[in-house]
Amino acid sequence: MPRLTAEATGRKPYTGFMIVLEDRILLHLQDGKRIPVDPQEIYLLEAEGGETLVRTRHAQPLTDVRQLSELIDIFEPFGFAQIHRSWAVNLRRVREIRPAPEGGWEVKLDPPVNRVLPVSRRRVSALWERFGE
Repeated sequence: MPRLTAEATGRKPYTGFMIVLEDRILLHLQDGKRIPVDPQEIYLLEAEGGETLVRTRHAQPLTDVRQLSELIDIFEPFGFAQIHRSWAVNLRRVREIRPAPEGGWEVKLDPPVNRVLPVSRRRVSALWERFGE
């Protein structure tokens, strides 16, 4: 059987360059697995000890073994902002930013998560900047 070449099939030959999936992030799980996730499916990153809980629309969060401070550098280009030392949110999943009853500001996330989280005083101006104000 004759071997099909790139020229014979009309396809471009393999050049050795890889395609990088720019719409996926690999989470590093506790069991050593790595799973690709779409950052837009994530609502919230929450510091939990030296690890980070990754909350999606599902009730059970995923746990990434890296600290929030390491993950925020990866997630910021996808529209995430750290609003507190313990939390970073997907700005596309923010339902509203409102005055907190005890002063300051808080963020309410879209359903089904519906979490209300405080914005630390030192991160308020950076949050406004992310929304163009």
